[in-house]
Amino acid sequence: MISFKSRKKLIISAAIAIAILILAALNTSAFEADGKTDYASILKFFSCFLLFTAVMFVDIKLPKIVQSIISVLLFILGPVLCFETVRALVGAKQYNEYIYFDNLIFYAVLQLAVFTLTQSVRISLLCEFAVSYLLHAANQIVLLVRGTPLVPTDLYAINTALTVTTPDDWHFDANLLIGTAGFALITAVVVKFRVTYPKMWVRAIAAIASLILTVGGVIYIWDIDYTSYSTSTFDTESTNNVNGVALSFYINFRKMKYDKPLNYDPAAIDEYLSQYENDTLEDDAELPNIIVIMNESFSDLSYMGRLKTDQPYMPYYNKLIKDHPHGRLLVSVLGGGTCNTEFEYLTGLSMMYTPNSCYTYMQHIRQDVPSMASYLKDYGYQAVAMHPFYEVCWKRNSVYDFMGFDDFVSGEDMTTAKSKYVSADRWEKGFGDDVEYVRTLISDSFFYDKVIEQFENKDSDRIFIFGVTVQNHSGYEYKGADFVSDVHITNYDGDYPRAEQYLSLVKKSDEALEELISYFEKVDEKTMIVFFGDHQPNVEIGFINKIAPYRNMIVNSFLTRYETPFVIWTNYEIESKNDLGIVSPNFLGLKTLEYAGVPLSRECKMLKDVEEIAPAMNTWGYFDRAITWNERRNEEPYRQDVLNVYNYYTYFNLHSKLGEDGRYARGG
Repeated sequence: MISFKSRKKLIISAAIAIAILILAALNTSAFEADGKTDYASILKFFSCFLLFTAVMFVDIKLPKIVQSIISVLLFILGPVLCFETVRALVGAKQYNEYIYFDNLIFYAVLQLAVFTLTQSVRISLLCEFAVSYLLHAANQIVLLVRGTPLVPTDLYAINTALTVTTPDDWHFDANLLIGTAGFALITAVVVKFRVTYPKMWVRAIAAIASLILTVGGVIYIWDIDYTSYSTSTFDTESTNNVNGVALSFYINFRKMKYDKPLNYDPAAIDEYLSQYENDTLEDDAELPNIIVIMNESFSDLSYMGRLKTDQPYMPYYNKLIKDHPHGRLLVSVLGGGTCNTEFEYLTGLSMMYTPNSCYTYMQHIRQDVPSMASYLKDYGYQAVAMHPFYEVCWKRNSVYDFMGFDDFVSGEDMTTAKSKYVSADRWEKGFGDDVEYVRTLISDSFFYDKVIEQFENKDSDRIFIFGVTVQNHSGYEYKGADFVSDVHITNYDGDYPRAEQYLSLVKKSDEALEELISYFEKVDEKTMIVFFGDHQPNVEIGFINKIAPYRNMIVNSFLTRYETPFVIWTNYEIESKNDLGIVSPNFLGLKTLEYAGVPLSRECKMLKDVEEIAPAMNTWGYFDRAITWNERRNEEPYRQDVLNVYNYYTYFNLHSKLGEDGRYARGG
């Protein structure tokens, strides 16, 4: 028998239906592709939505035995229903049989565990669907915002992610909307049916059986040979599409532990370093001020392919590199993960040796770590870190202290307003009215004024400033009247507002860089400015496919998505070829010391020997001198001893204990 629900239940059902419609209305752009309406996606969404509405608005009264049979069938099919809806959610193709089964186990174990505790088919299915939906929706949203999927280490960065994005950034695509409606539909069906137990002993047997199956499932999951799967943080989106989100997430979780390197021997570090001697500073040497600017998302998208715009978007940078050392920086992150590029530059350590997908600031810096700041302080530098945003982002307020900076000037210190990280409106021009904004973030131009202010008020003969900008941070969908995208793409059909807003922001960064250097051109003191981007932005995938249609076929082409520009400017003459080729952040820090004339330590000289073999490395491997790509090694040593010692050295600096004398204990 079918009847309408009670008035109270109808109101609740209507509220849920309206919420889903509002979600779709707020994301209407999801149903467009290359400027055309995607009617197939609209039909799928509304089919699921209308079925959901029909189920929610009616009550179905069936005999108890029929309800129980349907409930048992739903329970048996629960993991499959859940996983198939997930496939719609992520838009993945059919998986291989063994991969399909391994993914189902995760959903089945969750379902069985809840059933063991409750003996309720309804509750166990609802919990399974809810957890699965939240995990996979989060994965898809992170993919849309950052361009790479969710990995376990993102859980360490939730606070940072919330502070550097706006509600507008967290949008849904068509697959996510269809998946949401699909999950709502199967959830509405599940709540209609329940199992009744004729005898208590039946309930007890059901609980015991589900407990045994749960334990068996957990054992099976733990015994999964996660090293045998074709997984890669090099292309996590493709990995998720091949292995499934649940299995990929689990494999990354198992791999995220920072184990000691193969054949790790701390004594080998000292033994290897013994072949070098520390340089000394000559009495009459004049060291320059060093100002490092890591510019948020600053990159040249033409690295990936041919790009034409109606006006230049980085004319000053292109003029600058004609007379100054410059090149491309190979980084480990895309669309986010700024701290990893920062970590490599400041410490001289490489992400190639840390766990895949980790955030070093969040997970591995819990004690003093040698850095460029602590190194330069030994040569009379005042070391100041600067960032025009909240100090808690990436735990910089504690990490910079561990690195030996004398001071950290955050956005909260650049205004008279009360701008601590306390408000949900933190992204809405949250630093008061006495700063300059571009969109909702402090401008590069204003930030550089603060850099100049620090320079003019330095407490020592020379200063080292490490500045991280924020102006160009994603997302690129700002619609305020105070910012207009004035750079437009001319050589590809289609509408790419995010890419054009991004290019317009780069143009503003380029103009601000000219202002900064124009000031220091007039300064009498020797000064060096090192300028580079931390990663490329996440813009429309349709645009990326147009500009680099074959990027997934050749590894060198794929890696152009992980390259940003850098330039080393000085107001004094230095001897160097202009084009330094492709370099990674750990070696750019070394080059900074070399061009500044700062004496090199034994550790720096070891790093130079590493650079001779691998001039650019990131989390997946390294380029050799012939620009041939070499995968990182986890299960076997490198052929070159110095690469293995560098591996030991990286682990040692992050995980060895400090003794009472302040020196690292060689025991690790």
